[in-house]
Amino acid sequence: MWGLLTGPAAHAAQAARAAGTPTCTLGAYLSDLYDIDPAKHTFAARFRLWSVCPERDLDPLPKVSFSNVSSPEKGDPVVTVHPGGVRDVMLLQGTFRQNWDARAFPFDEQRIEVVVSAGRPLDEFRFVPDNANSAVSEGVAPSGWRVTGFRLVATEHRFPTNFGDPSLRPGSGVTHSQVRIRIGLERDDPTAFLKLTGPLYLMVLVVTATFLLPSHNEELAMGERLDSLQSRLGLLGGGLFVIMLNMQQVSAVVTSSVGLTLLDWLHLLTLAYVLLAVVGTVVPWRWTVQGVDPARVETYHHKGAVYGLLGYSLAAAAIVGGFAAADWVW
Repeated sequence: MWGLLTGPAAHAAQAARAAGTPTCTLGAYLSDLYDIDPAKHTFAARFRLWSVCPERDLDPLPKVSFSNVSSPEKGDPVVTVHPGGVRDVMLLQGTFRQNWDARAFPFDEQRIEVVVSAGRPLDEFRFVPDNANSAVSEGVAPSGWRVTGFRLVATEHRFPTNFGDPSLRPGSGVTHSQVRIRIGLERDDPTAFLKLTGPLYLMVLVVTATFLLPSHNEELAMGERLDSLQSRLGLLGGGLFVIMLNMQQVSAVVTSSVGLTLLDWLHLLTLAYVLLAVVGTVVPWRWTVQGVDPARVETYHHKGAVYGLLGYSLAAAAIVGGFAAADWVW
């Protein structure tokens, strides 16, 4: 109760009354959320919006605009008169545009918004969010996601134009009251990460295993030892192809126009590991040709495999932990 009396909405209402600006409360009920598509930067939703005003002439719903909606479908308004004022209820459904930050996929948390703008300037009208009555339907379960939050936030938006109003100075601009309906989302598919990174970890294990095979048997001739190193190079070349192919498949699933994603970093780390394995194969090849003791070469192989796998594991864990712990909510 204290939060409701002293929260941002209460302060906004007090400030508006003090300034003599007419106000109406705006509430929202999210009844459905679907077609979430980060690749296209869109989502679809169905709302029930309501406003409560002291007078019928202040009813904002007939003139509100939705800044980030494409082809909205509005229901017929239902106006009722109550002792506390005039209530107007309207259904809204549409596809909304949204900027997505998928760098931490699949550990990312998103905050999507529906922006409601008043049709009158700020000095003539102001919104007050009705968070006490706003809610989400219990049946809302978007595929692959979980709703983690829902609230309305009052903001202001300044338009750098007077829209041709002769009573305003040219270039003075007009400010309108807004309410942002914010929905918190979290991915609900823990297996997605393993599906996309499984080929990388399998390739790392295969590469490491090739360095642990015995190769200094005295019965092996020089040509046989070189053939084994050549076979390893062929395997490493195939591993590079697998990593690049998997990276392209991941890019089709995870689209982010902002920096490198978590999966991008893991792919780059795996590429670096395989390239180091190539160096660790070419150098012993030269040593073998130069007559270096095969037992010594094998010792370098074993130590390099153990230290390389340990370093890769620590680096991958640090990358995943860093992305998972970071706050990526916009």
